[in-house]
Amino acid sequence: MNIYQTLRGIVMRLLNLQDARALGCDTTARMEQAVRAWDDLFYLTNQPDHSLKLAQTITGYMATLATSELALSTGAGARADWLQEQTRQNLQPCLYEAVQLAGVGGMAAVKPYVAGGSLYAEVIPRRRIFPERWGPNRRLDAGSFTDFDKLEDGTDAVRVEHFEMTAEGLHITNRAFRCRTGNLLGEELALDKVARWADLEADFTVNGVDRPHFGLLRMPMLNTVDGSAYPVSLYANATDTIRQLDAAYGDFVWERETGRRRMIVDRMAAMKDPVNGKPAIPFKELASDFLMTLDMPDEKPWGDYTPSLRFEEYRTGIETLLRLLEMQVGFSAGTFAIEPKTGRVTATQVISEDRTTYNTIKAIQDRGLTTGLTDVLYWFDVYAGLYHLAPAGSFAPAVSFGDSIFEDTGVEFERRLSLAQAGYLRPELVNAWYFGVDEEKARQMMPATSPDVLTFGNR
Repeated sequence: MNIYQTLRGIVMRLLNLQDARALGCDTTARMEQAVRAWDDLFYLTNQPDHSLKLAQTITGYMATLATSELALSTGAGARADWLQEQTRQNLQPCLYEAVQLAGVGGMAAVKPYVAGGSLYAEVIPRRRIFPERWGPNRRLDAGSFTDFDKLEDGTDAVRVEHFEMTAEGLHITNRAFRCRTGNLLGEELALDKVARWADLEADFTVNGVDRPHFGLLRMPMLNTVDGSAYPVSLYANATDTIRQLDAAYGDFVWERETGRRRMIVDRMAAMKDPVNGKPAIPFKELASDFLMTLDMPDEKPWGDYTPSLRFEEYRTGIETLLRLLEMQVGFSAGTFAIEPKTGRVTATQVISEDRTTYNTIKAIQDRGLTTGLTDVLYWFDVYAGLYHLAPAGSFAPAVSFGDSIFEDTGVEFERRLSLAQAGYLRPELVNAWYFGVDEEKARQMMPATSPDVLTFGNR
């Protein structure tokens, strides 16, 4: 079972829309239908056998660009160092998956939790998130998460975790239900009926916090599905184009298979050998690679059938659809070219030619990821305090994204260094940019003998 089949088995578990609304979720039928269509394309549900898997490709490419140089910083000091190590080991590795799933459904939640004295993060895809109330900065101030498991008798069960920001803090309730056919909510169960949920509290409040216990990663594109505050998929405007590309590719594969070289032979040439009883031509080849006729000349009872494949026509059609796809998802023209350009190019050329992709990724990072990742770091710090996991000290969360894929890092470094040496830029800001740390950490990295002057070598 591949990773997409495994993920699909988890994410496609969806509460009935009526039950979701009973929980307080205000998802419209149009949005629910759109989410299902996005998931179908990504998890290849009811898709053609010869699919280009473009929903996977698009979101994977976006996640690679958005996270390849992602740096999370927690500040300076013993507490910050402990949190930094936790993020490095247990948070960073799951962020590619989280960003890709956010691209699929428009949003994904990264929810920290404590296990064995360490901090970890669970990635919750769109279909397990049921918004109820949106707050400032598009934070989700109230809603529910679902979690599926099985009872001892093998029947399915679902846990509904409701959260809500109140004047006192974050209020959380956990309830478990038996699943009826169609993933409908059945009778309510005790949490300890599922071993994994037995230690969860049914009702509690975390005081002194100002945001929910997760970070919401989202796509910044305008919701054209129902105009609500719900985010939409990276490829929300390209679903039809993706299907058309799969259809065009399927037609090409069919033509290639049906148009391959065959031999035309007289039926007499395919008769069984009277001695061994076997046909002169193996049955597999006879059924697939030969066309038989009755009236071939005696002197040449065979002929060649080699049709011309319309490769150029198909390539032109597919290339046209790919240009439409790139435009609809906000990628630069030629991103998915069948015949990519070859040869070395300069960073300046990359910046110029990939400006559209750069702007899209920059918008996703700035308006879709930064706030959510900062919220995750915030709750890493909260849990470290609640469970006494880290020493007391300061905590200064920071999220930064490198640009070396699009930017000539060496040229930019020289530019910032010159500004610092001329007194137009504080030296620690150069360190902060180059190493992806916050200003305090960058200041501590400065040479002790010359804290106000940034010099390298004989400069």
